[in-house]
Amino acid sequence: MKIEVATLVEGSESDAGDGITDAKRCVLTLPDGTLHAAVLKRAPLGHVAAECFSALLLKAWGLDVPTPYVVQVDGGIAFASADAGYPSLKQRLGINALPEGPLRDAAIKLAAELTSSFASTPLALAADEAIDNRDRNLGNILWDGAAETWIDHAMALGEGAHMDDLNKLATMAVMVGSADMVQASAIAQSLALDRSHIETAALATSDAVGSFEKANFVADRVARLGMLVLARFPQPHDLLSP
Repeated sequence: MKIEVATLVEGSESDAGDGITDAKRCVLTLPDGTLHAAVLKRAPLGHVAAECFSALLLKAWGLDVPTPYVVQVDGGIAFASADAGYPSLKQRLGINALPEGPLRDAAIKLAAELTSSFASTPLALAADEAIDNRDRNLGNILWDGAAETWIDHAMALGEGAHMDDLNKLATMAVMVGSADMVQASAIAQSLALDRSHIETAALATSDAVGSFEKANFVADRVARLGMLVLARFPQPHDLLSP
């Protein structure tokens, strides 16, 4: 099954999101003529490819990720995903509206505690490590009060090489004292990931954005994923280091 190529409904765009990316809420026309609410991001081709491939792969691995689309716009292509209709953790907790200080720090810690408690966080941590996603910030986790949705993978698959080499879900778990539990589950998830979904996601996106190079990138990381995940957490010998 190929990723669907949609058309932007002219005049349907409005501001959306709270991140540094220029996201717009919009309406798309799909190939079957149906209209769908979506979030559109104009970005370089590498980011569009990373978004499309990662979304399909993470969905196949069992995470709740909005359905991705390639959008024909401005004489080129952009990325869009189905509009989940509910805010990010950062928005829900009003973190951006808080001044620097103890109250903001407490809100960030609460968001990290919530994130570390989500049932799908260990799987998301393993998946982020597989795709080298360095940008899993609190604006990229949607939460409706009961369920979480994982968005924004533009900085995965080598596109975020300029960023600090972090797995932010592991960082959050360490920060709130959940490292042991999250680490054990994330390693188990990393060993259980179905590698066949990597090629399937590449085939589904190859015509639109050409993803086989990205598939090879992920396959290489998945082959050593358990060790990559383990390295994100402090180990007993670290406690003896000067």
